[in-house]
Amino acid sequence: MDLQSLLNPQSVALIGVSKDSSRIGGRILKYLKQHGYGGRILPVNPKYEEIGEEKCYPSLASIPFEIDVALIAVPEESVPSVLEEGGRKGVKSAIIYSAGFSELGTTGETKQKRIKQVAEAYGMAVCGPNCVGIVGVHNKTAMSFSQVLDLPRLIPGNIAFISQSGALGGATLNRVQDAGIGISYFVSTGNEAVLESADFMEYLLNDPNTSVIMALVEGIRDGGKFLRVADLAIQRGKPIVVMKVGRTEAGGRAASSHTGSMTGSDAVYEAVFRQKGIVRVKEIEDLYLTASVLAKCPRPRGNRVGIITTTGGGGVILTDHLVEMGMTLPELSARTVDRLTEAAAAFGVVKNPLDLTAQVVNDPLLFPKSMEALVQDESLDSVIVAMAMVAGERSRERASHIIRTAESTEKPILTWWAAGSLSKPGTQTLEESRVPLFTSPERCVKALSALVRYSRFLETHGREAPGPAVLPDRLRIEALLEPRGQGMTEDEGKRILSSYGIPITREELGKNPEEVKKAASRIGYPVALKVVSPQIKHKTEAGGLRLNIKSEEEIEKTYGDIHENVKRYDPAAEINGMLVQEMVPPGKEVIIGVLRDPQFGPMVMFGLGGVFVEVLKDFSLRHAPLKAEDAWEMVREIRGYKILEGVRGEERSDLEAIVQTLMAVSRLAVDLGEVFSEMDINPLAVYPGKGGVKAIDCLFIKRNDSRV
Repeated sequence: MDLQSLLNPQSVALIGVSKDSSRIGGRILKYLKQHGYGGRILPVNPKYEEIGEEKCYPSLASIPFEIDVALIAVPEESVPSVLEEGGRKGVKSAIIYSAGFSELGTTGETKQKRIKQVAEAYGMAVCGPNCVGIVGVHNKTAMSFSQVLDLPRLIPGNIAFISQSGALGGATLNRVQDAGIGISYFVSTGNEAVLESADFMEYLLNDPNTSVIMALVEGIRDGGKFLRVADLAIQRGKPIVVMKVGRTEAGGRAASSHTGSMTGSDAVYEAVFRQKGIVRVKEIEDLYLTASVLAKCPRPRGNRVGIITTTGGGGVILTDHLVEMGMTLPELSARTVDRLTEAAAAFGVVKNPLDLTAQVVNDPLLFPKSMEALVQDESLDSVIVAMAMVAGERSRERASHIIRTAESTEKPILTWWAAGSLSKPGTQTLEESRVPLFTSPERCVKALSALVRYSRFLETHGREAPGPAVLPDRLRIEALLEPRGQGMTEDEGKRILSSYGIPITREELGKNPEEVKKAASRIGYPVALKVVSPQIKHKTEAGGLRLNIKSEEEIEKTYGDIHENVKRYDPAAEINGMLVQEMVPPGKEVIIGVLRDPQFGPMVMFGLGGVFVEVLKDFSLRHAPLKAEDAWEMVREIRGYKILEGVRGEERSDLEAIVQTLMAVSRLAVDLGEVFSEMDINPLAVYPGKGGVKAIDCLFIKRNDSRV
């Protein structure tokens, strides 16, 4: 859908306009004029013949001009008819400020569906309802009633701000502007009856005045659209910073697999954001401060940070935060040490952090010389300047030195200024520059860490495309998927895994004790015995599993015991026989699973087996299809990764085989996502060295499975 007429309108019709500037219709008109809108303003209200210098029209139909956007500020019961009148008139887009729709429940949802029907019938791009509007700063288009527009002037910049919350969005924009951070657009999406946040993101990723998008979101309606937009952001090299509020408990649904029971929707959002390079923050201040750093700073080559400070304690505080966030503070190069050795006699040891002490007061050139030396040090990728109590005109001079140095380098320079009002000349000078300013050391480091992670993400993910791990035997799989209403047993699931190149245990199905004995003889003792029943999902719970059976006599007894246990657990269970399975050598146990998320579709999960994943919730998630780097990140991301690497002299597990299995499961998830809602390989045994992996057990849950 073309959003040009909505975000860059040449004419606006304001339906529900008022002479009272305290009312929504009056306030929108006031702000349009106050902030210099240069297009045609067309007020609509049958009560007036004119408002100020503007002719007022009784209806949209009576306007003799082409209308790009209709600004609708009328009671909710009139909205559908006004929108339809606009459609017949040929209005290209609309903003609906009126409330009283889906936010009120079922009755409101019915009204909102009518808005969508009208918009789709006429091909109108509609923002809202229940929103505070849209503000274009560069094109001076203030189509909003938010009181943030009481500011005499909006600071233009290259950050677009999209908010699903109108009131909170306007309040945040006020803080953004107070911090001296400029924006290109502010978009309040409201209930998103037609257009959603991802639609505006897509437009703004192609906007030359926008280089960073920050978004305040409660949820994503169309996960597939969001994923496509996130990929576009990677292609454009334009970061998206998101504060996702609220946690929807997906665990409340009937989850049948271990994967489904452990992964809630917030974990899915977190995984998707990480996989697609979306920078997620948890606080309002971090939202706009991080966006500012991404908008202002060049991308660093790595995570090596230098600190120059006039406060030793401040350097220690920054160091602690940097180490906690995975950054490094390398030693300064020999060249830098040599350059600063003469000055060091006055202030101490040349090291990182570089503390200039109070000597910087006696030697005004010490600060710029030291800064220049640090930014030219090849062992550093970025520099943080920590200022303490520098007052008055001296603070402005110090800020000017920082700005000039930042303009001379391709390395990011961030400033934390600890003092308050006495340093206002300096801090104000920095706010008006392209050097990010912070009053909190922690927020400074978090923003720099986000910049480093995003830069690294583009290097590792920007060019790689997902590739098929295997080309499965489609005919063999199709045969296993029938009949579709019946649950799938372990042996059937194993055959699907095998079709995707995933190693499985040697096993045979026996329909009676004699067949089971013959199968055990062929496989070789000891063996495991498992019930095969479409109705039994978890065999251990039903008493349908026995391990380490060593003889025919044990088989005879165990077969009967399992049969009785299962019938006691579920009298209606259909028992197809027993699966005779080899007892595999011990290895590290991991779990790989698939869950079909309502918003995003197939998600692949990985974790260590046992208490690590079940109790400690130590797992990683990614959206399918995976890239190889995604799979490697999943493995390295879990807290138990060191166990797979090998501890206390143990040999490293076959990580490459795990990655290959993740890629195969990813392909399976994409191919069969319409058939299966959940899937587990649990456990997958992983062997040391190049020993590979082996699927010991698996569970497939069909989307129409009557057991769920």
